[in-house]
Amino acid sequence: MTRVEFIKRGNAYAGFEAHGHTGYAQSGEDIVCSAVSALTQTTLIGIIQTVGAEAEYGIEDGDIRCMLTEENAEKREKCELLIRVMYDGLCNIEKNYGKYLSVSEREVT
Repeated sequence: MTRVEFIKRGNAYAGFEAHGHTGYAQSGEDIVCSAVSALTQTTLIGIIQTVGAEAEYGIEDGDIRCMLTEENAEKREKCELLIRVMYDGLCNIEKNYGKYLSVSEREVT
């Protein structure tokens, strides 16, 4: 199962982490894993390249993590929108493939 955890500070998204393989099908044929990868990687690219925001991030062995470090309010707001769209998309996938995908939120200070 893939677990995607969204990190929040108050009402704002501050980052996300995704771990594990969905197990829906074999590697290369797993549509659920492909969907999760596409959404998480596209969101990370949007934050770093399109918005140009500062973030600590990494991709390793199929896991992905991103924590915003951006101070600029306008850029943070754009990043939060990207993360919120990813959250909504993953929650929609979870409704149909909940055996393979878990989406959660964690509050940090």
